[in-house]
Amino acid sequence: MGFEKGHIKYGGRQRGVKNTTSRELKSVLGDFIAEQLESLPSTFNSISNPEKRLELLLKMLPFVLPKAQEITLEMLPESKLDFLVETLTNEEKREN
Repeated sequence: MGFEKGHIKYGGRQRGVKNTTSRELKSVLGDFIAEQLESLPSTFNSISNPEKRLELLLKMLPFVLPKAQEITLEMLPESKLDFLVETLTNEEKREN
């Protein structure tokens, strides 16, 4: 017999309560990563292979710098386009 609509739920986790195992695992991993952060500069400096160092840097960048997004003129509102045109026109006049 499968689940019947309107069936009363008995036992189990209440809605919105996180799984205890997940919460504990996140805590343990958080503590471990915090400890590793202290030794990160010396660990990084101990890597002698330049390609490996660059690879590590590239993997860490997304956690520090926001990902660049492409912006096209079609995405800008009319007021911003007018402002850009005016700014560029004034800049060109100043250069001449």
